[in-house]
Amino acid sequence: MGIVTKKGDEGKTTLLTGETVSKASARCEAYGTVDELGSCLGLVRATVGQGDDTASLVREIRDLQLDLSRFASELASLDPDASEGVEPTELKHITLIEDRLTGLEEEVALPKSFVVPGASAASAHMDIARAVCRRLERRLVALADSGEYRNELGLTYINRVGDYLFMLARAIDKRLGAAFDTKGG
Repeated sequence: MGIVTKKGDEGKTTLLTGETVSKASARCEAYGTVDELGSCLGLVRATVGQGDDTASLVREIRDLQLDLSRFASELASLDPDASEGVEPTELKHITLIEDRLTGLEEEVALPKSFVVPGASAASAHMDIARAVCRRLERRLVALADSGEYRNELGLTYINRVGDYLFMLARAIDKRLGAAFDTKGG
């Protein structure tokens, strides 16, 4: 089968669990935002390059992209526990992000004021990814508030991912030798 199926021509899509929903649904908006976030992270990877100083960060970003694909499949399922091939967010996913955050916090000393994005192209792209992640978080909360998403660990996970993206941007700048700018600094 080719890429053109014509099944979505009338504004509907089929979830992984077989239900047909509007492409404008809160659920589609949420997992579409995950897709957007993954694309932003791809841009960061392409921008930061493959230098020795940044290679480990590039691997972490790719790992995160893969895990966000897992998370998108969770959102594209009405019942992730009953969906074959779907791995719902668990504590292990949050712990991994928190462990990586701890490592970055040990590496990068943060200023006591707001960071102004743009010290390097790669960190600026990462700050865009972080902003997309925060929008995803709002979409996810709306989905949960409506009763359409019930995994509280998913909400925690995305909150941690936003923090992680902030720290990754700062670590990118540090490793590239770009001094990040601060409000009033």
